[in-house]
Amino acid sequence: MGLFYKVSEKEILLIRDRIFLDKGLSSLKNNGFDQSPFSTAWFGKNNLGDLTYELCRVRKDSILEIVVTHISKGDQWIKIFLNIFKLSPDLRSLEQLQGVDGLQYHLPPNSLTKMRLRSDDIKGMPLLDYHFMFGGHKIRSYHTKTGYDREISELSKRIEKDLTNIDSFVESWHELHQPNLTDWEGNRINQ
Repeated sequence: MGLFYKVSEKEILLIRDRIFLDKGLSSLKNNGFDQSPFSTAWFGKNNLGDLTYELCRVRKDSILEIVVTHISKGDQWIKIFLNIFKLSPDLRSLEQLQGVDGLQYHLPPNSLTKMRLRSDDIKGMPLLDYHFMFGGHKIRSYHTKTGYDREISELSKRIEKDLTNIDSFVESWHELHQPNLTDWEGNRINQ
């Protein structure tokens, strides 16, 4: 028997998935996000055996907001990314994008404006930033079953809080970037 409490890689993957599905997904849906309509979008297990969830919402003025969550084997993170686009011609609802190939939204130059929540929006020195040190979307180290349970509870709270308040991250994104103007397939339109 080991000195420290250990959890299998598979269990860590499944617990992070459950946290996102129980806390994050409902928070995003309450904020108007829905499963991505793109034919290339993942929603669950991807071809690497990891988990990827892509959600979108349409805002006024034909603004498309995309949130992609990656839960990878072999690490402790729930990685959440935000990217925002201005679409032309005007888009009124996600249903208009049903079945469209959305791969271009995830390739350069569009991917250059992708922001990872609680990481890419840090202001100041990361080593001194509270959110980076203590509030990331990660299961931090633990040595006991009680410590593990506490970390799971804390991660659940952070995911729920952050995704309930996704609009604060949208504001942070707008402080760093301007939405790329694209057609519905994500091809950049020069202005």
